[in-house]
Amino acid sequence: MEIYYYSFTGISKKLAESLSKFLNVKPKEIKTSSKPYFFWLLLSFIPYLPFKAYFEKPSSSTLVLCFPKWTFNCPPVTYFLKEITCENLFMIITYGGWGEKRYADFYRKLALKKIKKVEVFLVKKRKVLENITEVIEEIINWLNPCISSFGPQKIKKLR
Repeated sequence: MEIYYYSFTGISKKLAESLSKFLNVKPKEIKTSSKPYFFWLLLSFIPYLPFKAYFEKPSSSTLVLCFPKWTFNCPPVTYFLKEITCENLFMIITYGGWGEKRYADFYRKLALKKIKKVEVFLVKKRKVLENITEVIEEIINWLNPCISSFGPQKIKKLR
């Protein structure tokens, strides 16, 4: 299992790093060129638009992907999903505003074009900032049955 993340403000990165401790893996960043916020805001209004990103190629059939909800699209994440192959993808989307369910559905359908099993977990950014331990516990409770159902690897329980 591998965990990837894309983060503009650092919230998805914080979540991925905390979660990686319990998955016993090193988080891998999806990087892109540095652009101002306004540039990304404009691109986020164009569904399915990818923007070149750099990342270590996945070697596992199971991936966890943490990323933020932007307006309609997160171009580096769209690029990542178009470039990777795996069998199982668990997307954890941090959001702060509106339309998170539609956004999650958009990304789930995009991923299902290439990936057999796709699950999505939505988490409010505010919850990550206020109580990361509680959020990690919720994610582990969500992930553990899914992971156990198709492989021997289990997630460490929170202490």
